[in-house]
Amino acid sequence: MEECDKEEASTSSQGPGYCPANVPENHDLEKMLKESSRNPEKTSPNPELKTPPLPLSDLGQPRKSPLAGTDKKYPIMKQRGFYSDILSPGTLDQLGDVCCGPYLSQNLIRQADLDKFTPKAESFVIPEDFQERVEQQSIGTTTRLLTQTDFPLQSYEPKVQVPFQVLPGRCPRKIEIERRKQQYLRLDIEQLLANEGIDSNKLMPRHPDLQQPQTIEQGRDPLFPIYLPLKVFDNEEFDCRTPTEWLNMGLEPDAQYRKPVPGKALLPTDDALGHEDPKSQELDYRWCEVGVLDYDEEKKLYLVQKTDKRGLVRDEMGMPIVNGGVTPEGRPPLLDTQYWVPRIQLLFCAEDPRVFTQRVVQANALRKNTEALLLYNLYVDCMPTEGQRVINEQSLSKIKQWALSTPRMRKGPSVLEHLSSLAREVNLDYERSMNKINFDQIVSSKPETFSFVTLPEKEEEKVPNQGEDHWILTAYLASSPHLCLSL
Repeated sequence: MEECDKEEASTSSQGPGYCPANVPENHDLEKMLKESSRNPEKTSPNPELKTPPLPLSDLGQPRKSPLAGTDKKYPIMKQRGFYSDILSPGTLDQLGDVCCGPYLSQNLIRQADLDKFTPKAESFVIPEDFQERVEQQSIGTTTRLLTQTDFPLQSYEPKVQVPFQVLPGRCPRKIEIERRKQQYLRLDIEQLLANEGIDSNKLMPRHPDLQQPQTIEQGRDPLFPIYLPLKVFDNEEFDCRTPTEWLNMGLEPDAQYRKPVPGKALLPTDDALGHEDPKSQELDYRWCEVGVLDYDEEKKLYLVQKTDKRGLVRDEMGMPIVNGGVTPEGRPPLLDTQYWVPRIQLLFCAEDPRVFTQRVVQANALRKNTEALLLYNLYVDCMPTEGQRVINEQSLSKIKQWALSTPRMRKGPSVLEHLSSLAREVNLDYERSMNKINFDQIVSSKPETFSFVTLPEKEEEKVPNQGEDHWILTAYLASSPHLCLSL
């Protein structure tokens, strides 16, 4: 026992007084395996104990054999492979610092608890405008609507003909509404009109310039300044909503008041002069962003107000305008930025600007043609009637006989006076017809000289479905069956 203590004192890890039991033969086997792995050329001293060759690992070194008599299994250790390459010049600018690790936000709560001089939250004094400062701060991206607006969200939604429940593969209703809304907001009405050859500033009638009158030699189009209002020639069939439906778009769910409806209106840039003289030559008309407040059914005019720099519709006190600006006391006087405009001068944000452009183009073309025809009739009326052919007495007497066939005309007290007035009117109309024929021939023969004159279009005469001519044609076709088959 004493010898065991002396021999194992330096090698025992269990402390003094520990003496292991008799070591089995497996211990000698392990020592032999270690020596054979170190010196594979040397043979084992005991020729009877021969072990099979050990398999090599991935590194070319022999694997350690597990101890005999144990059920433990060790995993195979494989070396990991890492790919590396030489970075080309300029690559570090794209990759950045490749040596630094990921960004970590340190949690300082524990550190604050242990810090002796950490101030308490109660020691901070909150400023009075703390909420305003927080609203002004913009930290990172967010889906919150940070811009302030006086228009409801549904006032921008266009009208679509899409069912609420669609078949698979079809565009849903909400997506179609959102696509059209974004498309309508991207289109510029002023640019669309310019593509059609229309200047928005020249759509409004102006006073004639007496200092510098417009002449034919200048070759302007139109030849003379426009004087008819555009609203007279407006086609209401282009409108997709009624005035009441347009105003109801400013109503929010469960709201007791009506907000303005967004749109663009053709208004003068100078508000003071615009209210004083809307037809002044010095005014410049542009499509301005407005809020639609109200509608007058008798005059068919919309009340609009220009938005401020922030895109808001406010009164003189800076308060939002609701319910069209009508108060219990009544409607207050108009502000400088408020106007009553017709529908042809107002484009809602929820309607298609391309359709509205065609509406303006058609109204402008109709006005131009009407003014040209009025000028044409003025030319004919101003032609002299002296020396022209007069109606013969036979035709005039027939007209008088047809007039006397009227029961009231025959028994009236002033029959002769009416017949004299009728004769003068017939003679004047006959002379004007002769002048019109001569004028049309002269203008048609020299179109380059009279390029500023627009001749009226000739209307094709319609064959009556009833009357003497109709029955004559029917009888003729009935008597000629081969002609009916050929027709």
